[in-house]
Amino acid sequence: METELGLVVSARDWSERLHRFTVDHGGARVRARILRPEDAVAEDYDVLLVDDVTSFLNRRLVQQVQSQGRSVVGVFDAVTNPAGQAFLEDLGVDGILPSHATAEEFVRAVSSFGTVERVARAMEVVEPGTDSVESGRGQLVVVASSSGGTGATEIAVALAHAFTTVKDRALLMDADDVVPAIAQRLGLALHPNIRTSIDAFLNQPDRVDKTFHSLRRSPIDVVAGIPNTQDWIELRPGDVVSLATDETARRSFVVANVSSRIEDLAFHGGAPRYALARGMISAADQLVAVAVPSPIGVARTLEWIAQVRVLAPYRPVHVVFNKAPRSAFKLGELTQEITRTYAPFSLTVVPEDRRVAEAAWAGELVRGGSFVKGVEQLAGALASLPAARAAS
Repeated sequence: METELGLVVSARDWSERLHRFTVDHGGARVRARILRPEDAVAEDYDVLLVDDVTSFLNRRLVQQVQSQGRSVVGVFDAVTNPAGQAFLEDLGVDGILPSHATAEEFVRAVSSFGTVERVARAMEVVEPGTDSVESGRGQLVVVASSSGGTGATEIAVALAHAFTTVKDRALLMDADDVVPAIAQRLGLALHPNIRTSIDAFLNQPDRVDKTFHSLRRSPIDVVAGIPNTQDWIELRPGDVVSLATDETARRSFVVANVSSRIEDLAFHGGAPRYALARGMISAADQLVAVAVPSPIGVARTLEWIAQVRVLAPYRPVHVVFNKAPRSAFKLGELTQEITRTYAPFSLTVVPEDRRVAEAAWAGELVRGGSFVKGVEQLAGALASLPAARAAS
C-alpha cells in the first residue's frame, strides 16, 4: 500500500522532483496539493510535506493534522534559512528532511509513516450521532447588521455583559474587519488585538488569555479589533473562526461583532474582502441581526437575512430593533412588515436611551435603563437555545 502524500505548494525544487519521481517509479502517491491551511485539514492523505517557510505553518496546524492520525514531515534549507530545522523541531513535526535530499530519500522517509495510520482510520467505527452534538460546549453568538449606524456594536457589548457572571466570563470579540470599534468604544488600547490573539492561538496557545483585555467594572474578556482596517488582509478567516469556536470550550458564550458586508467577492474573481464575516456567520450557533426601526431598515435587514440563510440555513436568527421609537403604532407596523416575510426566532425592541450616549462618551458599559432591559430580554432568548453549530 503506497503512502499518500499531501504536498504543500513550495517554491523549492524538492516538491516537483518528488512528484515526478512518484509518478515514474511509485513508492508513494501525491494525493493532494495543499494551498491553504484549510486544505491541510480537509484533504485525505497520509503524510503532509511542508516547508519550514510556509506562511501558514504553525504549531496548531501540526497538532490538527496529527490529531487526525496523519504525519507531518518538515523540509528545511540550511543555506537560505539556517534556523529552519530548529523551528520544525519546536513545532513537533514527525520527521525533518533537508530540501536537497534525493527523491528516493524522500520516499523512504515518508514510507515509514502513514500506512499504519491509514489502515487504522479506515477501520474506525463511528457510532451514529456521536459527532452531531458537542456536549459541554458554549455558544458562538454573532452580532451584525445590514448597514452601519444601527448600533450593533453597542448591542454586542451589552450582550456580552448580560451573559457574564463572576464564575463564567463571556468573551467579546471584535471580528469586524471593515469598521472595528469595540476597543474605541470601551476606551481600550489597540494592542493587544485580534492579530495578537491569533498569533498566540496558533503558536503559543497557553498564552492566548494574555492577549485579552479586561474591563474595570465587568468580568468580560475582550478581543480588540484590528488597529488599521488595511490589516484585514493579514487575518485568515479560518484562524479567527477557530479561535472563537475554541473559546466556546472554556465559556458559555462568545459574542462576536462582525461587518455588515457579506458579499462573496472572491466568487466573482475579486479579493476575499468579506470572507471573515461570512466565515463567522457560517460558524455561529445563533445570529443577531440589529435593524434600524424604519421601513428602509426593515427592507435592508430582510435582504441581509436572505443572504445569511445561504451561509447558515439552519441557524436561529434574532432580530433587534435598536433605538426604537416609543410609538406602539410604528412598532406594530415594523413588526408586521418583518414577520410577514420572515419569522425570526425572537424579535426584541430596544428603545432609545440617553444612557447609551453617555456611556459611550465615558468609555463605560451602559448601566440600567430601557436599553439594558431590552438587551437582557435578548440574552434570555439566546440562552434558551442549545448550541446548534455541530447539530446542523
